[in-house]
Amino acid sequence: MRFDVLTLFPEMFEPVKQSILGRASKNHILEFNFINMRDFSKNKHLKVDDTPYGGGAGMVIIPDVVYDAYSSIQNKEQAKVIYLSPQGQTLDQAKVQELSKEQHLILLCGHYEGIDQRVLDEIVDEEISIGDYVLTRWRTSGNGANR
Repeated sequence: MRFDVLTLFPEMFEPVKQSILGRASKNHILEFNFINMRDFSKNKHLKVDDTPYGGGAGMVIIPDVVYDAYSSIQNKEQAKVIYLSPQGQTLDQAKVQELSKEQHLILLCGHYEGIDQRVLDEIVDEEISIGDYVLTRWRTSGNGANR
């Protein structure tokens, strides 16, 4: 089974190369490809976010960045594309068993307020939520310093 992961933070997936998943990869049972979407930014500062098309609060990942990163994947035509989103169906054992039958999964990881909806409409087959919790959080103290 092959996994292509489109993310702004590929270093967060280093633990996948360890333990059982690492052995499965070394034995060619699983294949992992982590794609840094920031590598596809056309901005000299590698900016990947912008305001949502049509307005709205927050920032979304620029559609060209996501689409160009997606286009770099080999044999994507046979893959199932999953957007990891809090709005998606919750990942449970039944869903994992269903997905285990796929040969190739492309996981699209959002950030900020998410991904531009035009890209989701074009390439995503399904939205899945990995659970009801926050993975990262940005806070500032009263003086603007990060904690």
